[in-house]
Amino acid sequence: MISPETLRRFSCFSPVREASLKAVAMISREESVPAGATIFNERDPADALRIITDGKVDIRYTLRVGELRSVDTLVAGDILGWSALVEPYRMTGTATACTDTHLVVVEARPLRDLCEQDPLLGYRLMSQAVKLLSDRLDGARVQLATAFTATASSAAFRVHLAREGSNV
Repeated sequence: MISPETLRRFSCFSPVREASLKAVAMISREESVPAGATIFNERDPADALRIITDGKVDIRYTLRVGELRSVDTLVAGDILGWSALVEPYRMTGTATACTDTHLVVVEARPLRDLCEQDPLLGYRLMSQAVKLLSDRLDGARVQLATAFTATASSAAFRVHLAREGSNV
């Protein structure tokens, strides 16, 4: 359990009723993760919602070729593991601590029950999840554009070399 005051520091919990905040605090704990440690992997069960209190976390997606590509770096105040709020409750990316990182960890199943009981809590958390999804989509677009540009440049260079070789 953590203190409700700790939760109140985060924007997703600031307007929430005191009773709901205390209930969330009861199902929360603090956790420390060393730099380089994997917090969760893509496709893991989304058993907790995490909030970064200190540190940096890299979010990576697996590309079709098996390469992990970074799409976002999260910092203090950011929510990690929005998948805990949305079915099928599976992580969609891999999270790795870039630095020693401190987290508030909120158990997912009881949190979802609390969101059902308190629509304001549910609305605030879902609003944060939608913002995160939008940010990740933007990051994924940038990564795709970068990968496409690199692939297209490489292909054009190979064509150029093939033409130069045939003229010799």
